[in-house]
Amino acid sequence: MKNETEQPWYEKAAGKKRPRTEKKAKESKKQDEARRNETRRQDAETVHARPAKAATPARRPSAQIKGLFPLEAVPKDAREVLEKFDQIASGVRTMSGKQQALLAGTIKALSHTLTDDRASRRVGYMNDAGAVSAYISYFMWWNLVRLTRLFSSLPKEAFDLSDGDAILDIGSGPLTVPVALWLSRPELRKKQLTVYCMDTSQTALQAGEELFLAVAARTAEPETEPWHIVRVRGALGDNVQIREKAALITSANVFNEIIQTSDMPPDFLAKKYTREILQYAKADGSSLLLIEPGDPKSARFVSLMRDALLRKDFAPLSPCPHSGECPMNGLHTMQNGRRSGKWCNFAFSTEDAPAALKKLSEKAGLPKDRATLSFVLSSNTSAAKQLAEGARQLQKAAWTGGSLPVRITSDIIHLPAMHTTGYYACCELGLLLALDRHHLQPKSGDFVTVRPPKDTAQRDKKSGALITEL
Repeated sequence: MKNETEQPWYEKAAGKKRPRTEKKAKESKKQDEARRNETRRQDAETVHARPAKAATPARRPSAQIKGLFPLEAVPKDAREVLEKFDQIASGVRTMSGKQQALLAGTIKALSHTLTDDRASRRVGYMNDAGAVSAYISYFMWWNLVRLTRLFSSLPKEAFDLSDGDAILDIGSGPLTVPVALWLSRPELRKKQLTVYCMDTSQTALQAGEELFLAVAARTAEPETEPWHIVRVRGALGDNVQIREKAALITSANVFNEIIQTSDMPPDFLAKKYTREILQYAKADGSSLLLIEPGDPKSARFVSLMRDALLRKDFAPLSPCPHSGECPMNGLHTMQNGRRSGKWCNFAFSTEDAPAALKKLSEKAGLPKDRATLSFVLSSNTSAAKQLAEGARQLQKAAWTGGSLPVRITSDIIHLPAMHTTGYYACCELGLLLALDRHHLQPKSGDFVTVRPPKDTAQRDKKSGALITEL
């Protein structure tokens, strides 16, 4: 209802003051006083009450977040295969009733030999049929969950392959990487590719080829031929030969076993294996994708491999937003009297993992609420170099008023002294502590833009990281 004492809009616009009677003036004064009292009351409640949702600051309009593990990026048919992977695997690797009854215990025992009890693991353990079945039923399934999430979100330059190209998968085992690549990148399924799968276990390679064909049969379009699989028995460093140079070389969960048992320094091993890997690469352009568990030693080795590849003119495409020195190389240094050694690793929640897989994990006594990994994708193709140059230009533009592209490398960090939260992030300037005053709440691995640091002397006391804002 319109207030009778309100002045008409046309009088206000003309700058006229409306004459008031004494009675109306008193009423207006009372109304003004009542409004002021109500405002004071609301302000007092705001100070003492918990912050309301409506009071949350708006997100910064220029902020753009791109996730590293978005489930929606995984093709629908790939998600369907992952949900039923146990059924597909049982069709390829039939287990007896006794093997099925003992499966959870076998998985747990194998987990110990792969992690904390490596000394008891015998060479060629994957030639044992029971071990292969347990590995496929649990470890391969979890690795497919990890890798499909990662592969689906990598830039198209990561898998810039043409008909007739070759892929080399080192330490292929039951072909986990080729299966994950087929599932994650439908644009590659129609291409005529040869995949060389290198491993010391012929049993694992044979089972893996059967699994790959079973998965391809469920996802290939009519008249689409699956990739040509070539089993190569041997290990990296054994002078194993393949018929052609590879446009893409992959390796997953291989070097963590090597560095754990070798007496040689990790930087020596990184240079050594970089030379050996690149002997298989195409001279006119190739890519290398190295994936390891997200533990400190493995992450340190991934960083060293990145550096070795940079010296060979390979530009890092992901996860690095730059081609500078790695600020999260796992090397322990002193920062303000404290020992600091951040290592590059990424994680995502397993709440969307297949229910049957999570149930099997619980039964084996190996519950998993997060999936973690460390990786680097490097390339010396012309497309990759153009992408790297574009990243360098973005970094330069940040100092002329633009936004600085960074990769989030931690979970949320509570900062009570600053009355906010934050995240560690990686960029060309080094390690950042990005304050989340706008409540963007990014996830581990997210690619996001931040405000360039205003003061390069302002640093996090714990890590020595530059401080900026999302």
